[in-house]
Amino acid sequence: MKRLLAMMALASLAAHAAPAAEPSARAAFDAGLQAFAASNWPAASNAFLEAAGAAPAAKLDPAAAYYNAGLAAYAGGDLKASADSFARAASGADLRLQSRAYYNRGNALFQQVGGPAAALPAAPAPLPNLSSQELANAESSVGEAIQMYENAIALDPQDADAKANYELAVLKQQQIQQQKQQQQKQQQQNQDQQKQDQQKQDQQKQDQQNQEQKQEEQKDQKQDQQQQQQQAEQQPQPQPQQPNDQPKQEEQIKEEKPSEEMTPEEAAMMLDAMKAQEQSQRDQLHPFFGRPVPVEKDW
Repeated sequence: MKRLLAMMALASLAAHAAPAAEPSARAAFDAGLQAFAASNWPAASNAFLEAAGAAPAAKLDPAAAYYNAGLAAYAGGDLKASADSFARAASGADLRLQSRAYYNRGNALFQQVGGPAAALPAAPAPLPNLSSQELANAESSVGEAIQMYENAIALDPQDADAKANYELAVLKQQQIQQQKQQQQKQQQQNQDQQKQDQQKQDQQKQDQQNQEQKQEEQKDQKQDQQQQQQQAEQQPQPQPQQPNDQPKQEEQIKEEKPSEEMTPEEAAMMLDAMKAQEQSQRDQLHPFFGRPVPVEKDW
């Protein structure tokens, strides 16, 4: 297994100190060493940070103090404080210390997404069920850890631990991306299901409204029919014809109907009248005057 932290000898402030070191910086640095040796991680981290803050006034490079503060914070389980201290240590002038700081900052960032506190296994452990925000934070931390390992390898191409941890971090990054994709797919499926459920509810509501409207129309139609029937029943009905009136009406109709047949006497009288009328018309004609027209001899 590759060690997460290169537990090298603590960086020495004396190696970067000016000939006349500031007593407060030196004293704080020594107090940090004593607390570190006693495994008092919070006290050690605080003492080294105090030494780093006093170092510039003493014209000292604070990188070593920040590096040691990062080691103490990591040992105490404060990964965020550890990563921050290693980031400050990486800005120092010592390239070898820079390489160690990059490597250990990568480890601190990597451990923020889960895993053993002291060492990395041969393969990254499966990710727990994380929220979208937690996955985004994990992806950011692993991505930055990968960058730190790359920086360490660039400064020290022979750093086998940095190369091994780099490969594991890449696998962890792939795990995170796969889980993000699965989570996004599940969220999309949930949204689609919610949309279908909402459409189904809307359709059921519309069907119910249509049914209620149809029932209301049928009710109104039935009321109208009942009202029309009541009005028809209230109108006066025509009286039936009395039997005694029928012969009288038949006799009246017979009297009003003209006779279509003629007796022989009436026919003879009509013929005589027609003859008399015709003779009267002939008598009234003017007489014809003239003589015969002669013809030719051979006619």
